[in-house]
Amino acid sequence: MIEMRQIQVFLAVSELLNFSRAAEKIHITQPTVSGHLKTLERYLKVELIERGQREIRLTPAGELFHPFARRIFALQKRAISEMALYAGAETGNLEIGGSNTPGEYVLPAAISHFGTQHRQVRITLKIGDSNSITNMVGDGKLELGLVGAPAPKSDFISQSCLEDELILVAGPKLITNLQIPKQITLNELKKVPFIIREKGSGSRLILESALHKMGLNRLSELNLIAEMGSAEAIRQTLKNNLGVAIVSNLSVDEDLESGKLQKIMLPGEAIRRPFYLISNKARTLSPLAVAFSEFILKIHAKRS
Repeated sequence: MIEMRQIQVFLAVSELLNFSRAAEKIHITQPTVSGHLKTLERYLKVELIERGQREIRLTPAGELFHPFARRIFALQKRAISEMALYAGAETGNLEIGGSNTPGEYVLPAAISHFGTQHRQVRITLKIGDSNSITNMVGDGKLELGLVGAPAPKSDFISQSCLEDELILVAGPKLITNLQIPKQITLNELKKVPFIIREKGSGSRLILESALHKMGLNRLSELNLIAEMGSAEAIRQTLKNNLGVAIVSNLSVDEDLESGKLQKIMLPGEAIRRPFYLISNKARTLSPLAVAFSEFILKIHAKRS
């Protein structure tokens, strides 16, 4: 029979690929780690970990077993959490995720305000691009995600939540040097040094759609000089007058106010995008997740 401690040990070793660090992580001795792994391997009748002189790694059987182990461990955590909540516990952990813009500029304040009403709750926030957060919600690693693109309807519940505007901005020195007009045309936009978000970003998906409506068929028509993985990286690059970018108004609000960045008017209508609160259809949300969802949606209702 497989024991949960064996699963925990296997996951720690497969993550860290180091027996001593795995032992430290789960607060047991290294010999105990080895013992649990050997017992698990004997039960499964396969070798899960290849133990070399200089390094260890998962065997093909270990690679196959790994996703099952993750699900088993996540299911145990969920069962314990659900039972504690069912029993009326006022404490608990809530794991949520946010794509870069809402994760950095919306959720921290929302979590802080929510925490004043639920003081015994611990919230863990993970930040990544929209694709990675959606995948983590789908895999059961997160209960909720706030992302810049709706998730597939077949597997997720997506609720439009809060709204953002994407604007074209640049540093004042670059605007002066390149003589960029306050109202730019599409042909002028093609010539300026342009910075863009990475593939998988909700901002990029919205941007591609908006530029297509303006008459731009391919991103390669722009003078692309860099592709970056976060709104903050782009913000710092813009402040150093290295290019222009279409970014979230939320991410540069303070810089516009201080004059470190300036807005350039784009042709056509304003580029607006909602954020989406997503959850896994196959998962029953914990009462904490339901409460946080209602809290976020209430904020949206007040701003609408």
